[in-house]
Amino acid sequence: MPADLENNDDRGVSTVFIVDPDEAMTRHLAELLSALGAEVQVFTTAAAMLDAPGPAPACVISELELPDMSGIELIAALRSRQVRSPVILLAADGEIATAVKAMRAGALDFIEKPHVDRLLAWHVGRLLEHVTPGDRSQG
Repeated sequence: MPADLENNDDRGVSTVFIVDPDEAMTRHLAELLSALGAEVQVFTTAAAMLDAPGPAPACVISELELPDMSGIELIAALRSRQVRSPVILLAADGEIATAVKAMRAGALDFIEKPHVDRLLAWHVGRLLEHVTPGDRSQG
């Protein structure tokens, strides 16, 4: 695998990747997740995240509509690289059909943006409590 996102066992347990072109949203999410003890890395495109050097994150939080691909396509790209990090997709307005498609693609959850704080804090808090470097490659 090239020197980009790797699926290995020495990754940082508490690292969360946020992929969203909205600077205000990423700043808000970074503050929320940092308060939970997560180390946060922010990307504005899926390609930038996929090309990031180093280990896979504990989880990925991505906007559904990215400039270069959809969040659902991002899940497929991660899985094709054997990266099994849980992915949570965010959408401004989530239609049921899109939510079902996201879950079938492997999303851990599909959250509408008005509900982001409470649900993300719950999911990420649970992931950070229960994930160790050796078991994040399962998926």
